[in-house]
Amino acid sequence: MKWLMKRFFKPFAKGMLQALLGELADVAIVAVKEAAKMETWSNEEKRKRAFEMIKAEAIASGKELKDSAINLAIELAVQLIK
Repeated sequence: MKWLMKRFFKPFAKGMLQALLGELADVAIVAVKEAAKMETWSNEEKRKRAFEMIKAEAIASGKELKDSAINLAIELAVQLIK
């Protein structure tokens, strides 16, 4: 099963993340990694922090993202860093 995840799902998730966010794809991965370091935070707090980081970077770069796109990006990034 790990082979299947590594060989097929992770490249698919990375491609989806890239298609969804473009140049902000790496921001989503960094945001999720940073939020994951907060061991005392709940998963909801971590998700909220990652959301805020991605949203702020999108605004700073002049890119408009729907909340649903950011939430999907967070889920994809979580799967990529596992």
